[in-house]
Order: sequence, then structure tokens, then C-alpha cells
Amino acid sequence: MFSHETVPDIAPQQADGLLRNRATILTNLVVALLAILVLQETLPAATTLAWIAGMAALNTARLFLSHWLRKSAWAARRKLHVFTAGAVLSGLSWGCLPVLLLPVGSVEDFAFAGFMIAGMTAGAITALCWYQPAYLGYLLGATLPLAACLLLLKEPVYLAMGGQVLFYAIMLAVISVFYSRRLLQTLRLENELDREHRRLEATRQELALAQQNKWQTLAQLSHHLRTPMNAVIGFSDMLRSEVLGPIGNPKHKDYINDIHDSGTRALQIINEILDVSQAEAGMLTLSKIDVDIQEALSDCLQNHGEAAAQRGVTLTPRISETLPRMRCDSARLQQILDQLLSNALRHTPTGGQIILSADIEESHWLAIRIADTGPGIPEDRLAEAMTPFVQFDDAMVRQHDGIGIGLPLARRLVELHGGEFTLRSTPGLGTTATIRLPLR
Repeated sequence: MFSHETVPDIAPQQADGLLRNRATILTNLVVALLAILVLQETLPAATTLAWIAGMAALNTARLFLSHWLRKSAWAARRKLHVFTAGAVLSGLSWGCLPVLLLPVGSVEDFAFAGFMIAGMTAGAITALCWYQPAYLGYLLGATLPLAACLLLLKEPVYLAMGGQVLFYAIMLAVISVFYSRRLLQTLRLENELDREHRRLEATRQELALAQQNKWQTLAQLSHHLRTPMNAVIGFSDMLRSEVLGPIGNPKHKDYINDIHDSGTRALQIINEILDVSQAEAGMLTLSKIDVDIQEALSDCLQNHGEAAAQRGVTLTPRISETLPRMRCDSARLQQILDQLLSNALRHTPTGGQIILSADIEESHWLAIRIADTGPGIPEDRLAEAMTPFVQFDDAMVRQHDGIGIGLPLARRLVELHGGEFTLRSTPGLGTTATIRLPLR
């Protein structure tokens, strides 16, 4: 599945999986004590004491060693080899039990020992299959001495038991191979996914930095364009006002008026680009004051009333009479409303309607909605409509000016106020832009 060059090193995960799980080591001690309680009448006291002391010493040493290895700076492969050695010794400590029973044990004693060893070796699969040699060492160390002792007794019942132990050990080895392969495959996939995640995160950070640099560069460019454009507007205004003397040719007056109007429009676009660039780059700050919201909305309606009348669009207010004053940036609030109303006017055909409504929601949110009866936007293109400099290629948009930053700028300004901006649209029915601003 993985080429030699792309296979990630899973040894650190294997070592961590083995060393983290200490339940198997503690289980060895608990089960050993249980075995002694059952076999204490069969085995001599000295033998019993020696075996349980050896088990306790070995497993205690393994516990301390596992704790130390997890914190050590050793290479993961070296940790695996040390742990494997401990697993082999632990298996052999169980293998010693049938050896001790060989001179004195009955069929029942060997059956009990076999039962204990079978349970320990089966249960160890999940804990030790992080590293196949560790499990195989534990399995063979525990089962081969038991099988050898049973076969040495040469009686039919013992021979049958010995054969069963060998068959059981083979089956566990096969099962552990499949289990280990699946586990290692999962580890490799996790490593590969983690590596891809790091790659994607690095790419995301690079893109975010590039985006930040783009907006900063655009903001600086817009700032530098304002000075010459102001000069164009100023000088053209002087010329059309004939401050320095009359202009003889009427055509020249027309050209000067065109220059002034075009320059004014270009400066407006430059200012909008500067605002959206500063907002996207995190360079825009607010100057909050107490604002009469009802008055601000009325001013906005008045400012756009003439344009609506010229285009044959009905501009309808539905503003609550109990709107409170709120703390916000008055100029930016006006800019938000102007952008949204201008956008609605651009997309509403003659005979259409725009409704500006405002009321209080949930006692501490001001909700302002601007709904038009324009052609609407398909749902799958709403996100596109909120992207700066994106314009829809339809006849309604081409009839009017605009560079596709009204909605994105309005959204960013609303978010800077701690509010929420949502856009809902139905093709053929129109679009509703909703601003929700906190009153507190």
C-alpha cells in the first residue's frame, strides 16, 4: 500500500502503545496470586514462594522500566527491543509453572495451569500486538514449556492436552499476525493522515499569509492612488468653475465635466477598495459614538430616494418607532446601509420594490433588513456573491456600475461591530440582506 519512500516510521507509536498499557503487567501479578491460592496445596511452600517472588520482582521491574522508557530519549526501536525482552521473560515466568508442577502435579493441576496460561496469552494479544515480536516472545515463552511438560508425561490424556496446547499456540500466533497487520496498517494510515494534515495546515497558513499580504498591498495601493485622484478632481473642478478664466470652447466644458465625474466615481471606487482591503487585512478600526438609529435610517432613505425614483423603484420604509440609540461607528453604519441599498437598487428592475425594515429582536439585537424584488441569486452562488470583486454575469448587473465589493464590505463592517450579516435569496423573487447588531 505504501512505497518504500513514503512509508512513515511507526516505531514511536508502537513503543508508545506498548509502554502506555501497563494493565497487562498488573494482570500478570493478580493472576499469579490467584494461581498460587489454587496450587498452594500441590506445590511445596518454598517453590511457591520462590515463583511468586520471581513473578513479583519481574513485573515490578517491568512497571518501572516501562515508566522510565516512556520518558527516556532512547530511539523507539531500542525501546521496542527492551520491551520485547521483558515480554519474553514474563512469558517464561508462566512457562515455569508447569515445569514446577511436573514432578508433583495431577491432571487437574495441569489443566488449571493450562487454563491460566491460555487466558493470559489470549488476553495479551490486544496489549502486545503493537509489536509482533513482543507478543510472539510472550506466547512462546508461556506455551512451549507447558506443551513440553505435557508431552514428556507420555500418558494419553497428557499427550492430548499437549497437542491441544500446541494447536492453541499456533492459532493464537496466526490470529495475532492478522491483528498486528491491521493495527500496523491503521498506524501507517494515521501517520500518513497526520502528515497530510500538517502539509495542508502549512499550505493553509501560507495561503492565509498570501491573502493577508494581498489585502495589505491593495490597501497601500489604494491609499497611494487617492492623492493623484484628488488632484484630478480638484483641478477639473477649478477648470469647470472657470476660476482662472472662461473656457471658450463648449466642448472643453463637457470634457472637463466628464473628467470630474469620472474622477469622482474613480475616487469612490478607490475608497471602497481601500475600506474592504483594510477590513480584510484587519487594519480597519471603528470610532464608536451614541447614534440615533431611526435618524440614521431616515437619512439613508432620503439619500437614495432620488435614485430609486429615477429607476422607477418603490422604496418602502418599515421602521419601528421605538428604536433605541446604540453605540456604533456612525460613518460605518451609514456606509453599510448605503452599500446595501445601492446594491439592491442595482439589481431591482423598474417597477420593483425595496423594503427597508428595522426592529428589535430578543431585546438586545437590532435587526435591519433590506429586501428587494430583483432576479435573486441561486443558493449555490450565495457564497460567491459574498466574495470581493465577484460579479454575476447577467444583464441586470451589466447595466449598472459596481465592482463587486458592496456585499463583502458591508459584511466585514457588520462583523467589526460584533454583529451578524446574512444573505437570503430566491431566484425570481428577490434577495434579503439582514444585519443584526448588538445593542449592548
